[in-house]
Parts: sequence; C-alpha cells; structure tokens
Amino acid sequence: MKITIGLSLILAAGLVACGKAPKHHSGTTTGTTQSGNVDPNNPTGMDPKASTMLTCSLTDGKQYKGFGNVSLVAGRVTEVAKDGDRFRVKPYTSLAGEYTRVMGAVPASLTANAATFAAAPDRWYVDTQASAVTIFTSYRVAYEAALTMAGADSKYAAIPTETSATENCTTFARQAWNRLPSVDEVNACKNVALVVTAAETDIKARWAYTLASVLTAAGFLAY
Repeated sequence: MKITIGLSLILAAGLVACGKAPKHHSGTTTGTTQSGNVDPNNPTGMDPKASTMLTCSLTDGKQYKGFGNVSLVAGRVTEVAKDGDRFRVKPYTSLAGEYTRVMGAVPASLTANAATFAAAPDRWYVDTQASAVTIFTSYRVAYEAALTMAGADSKYAAIPTETSATENCTTFARQAWNRLPSVDEVNACKNVALVVTAAETDIKARWAYTLASVLTAAGFLAY
C-alpha cells in the first residue's frame, strides 16, 4: 500500500552566522503605558525600529575573482533573517557514509540514484540543492534501509504503541541526527507510527515508514 508521509520532521533550526543581534526593549517582556497597562500598539515591548536582519560582510582576507573578472562572492547573500534557515544539504558523496553510520550499510538504491542527487564528477564540486525529486528519492532510499533494519531488529516486531513509538523515535532520531530530538520532533515521528500508518497491516513496513521519516528530515540530510 502507498502511504503519503508529510515532511513534518523537516524542521530547520535557525543558525546565526554573523552580525549583531537586534536591539530589543530593555524593560519588561511586554510594552506598557504610563498607567502600567499593556500598550496595544507595542504589546511585546520590542523596539519597533530594531532590525530583524543580521548583516554579514567580508572584513579581511584575500578576495578572488573568476571568469569575467567577477568577484566569486558577488552573489553571496549578505542578510539573513534572525531565525532564518542556514542549513546546507549534504552532498551525495557523504550520504553513503551517513547511511553506514546509522543503518550499518549503504542502500542499493542510493547508488542507483546517484544522478538524482547530482553526484559531482571527479575534481569538481557543486553545492547540492534540494528539490521535490531529491526529497522523494531520499524517502524511497531511506525506506529501503529502514525496512531492512525493521526486519532484523526485534524491537520493531510489535505494533507501535505510545510507549514504543516514543522510545524508538527518540533513540533513532538521536542516532541519525547526532542530537536529542525536541518534543515536537518526537511527536511528529510518533504521528507517523501511530496515525499516518495505522492502516498498514505489515508491522515491519509500518516501522520502516516511521524510521524513513526521520532519515528524510533536515537533521540527517543537511548540516
């Protein structure tokens, strides 16, 4: 059976690369009037003139120019939202090692789909860009690896319950992402195990869909 899994686990944490943080109101967490009531025009108490952007700029180091005498950093983004997404998609060359680290082996479909992941030729590198095709293919590759794991590990032999889904989602996400998942991330994983795949009669496949959702998240596919 085909099950459509929402990409609810692809949660990117905002990373500040450089620049100074916006200046905020130095008083209480809410804006107040002279009478002590909350100011309806500024309920947060934040300086409305404060910038919400972080500006980055080159301060030193040699600058290089490419074809047409154009600076190689001419198109670099110089401003990013304070809580903006600064993740970069892992290149194809690193995915085999990542699957080996987490799953113990490289899925055959990963090698077969090298072109889909824009595998760069020798002595050449292009920053990987995510697309609907690469995300969908990533899920298929992840499902293959997860189905093999679910068939070999006894803890995936029983129907997911609230307890087992919580434990397995937390443990597997920590292994795959090299960090503890947040409550929301664990809940998103549990939703796949307990709700989205509820109609799946194959228990191992049900767990495989769940584990694959973790492997298709930014915590595994990006850095």
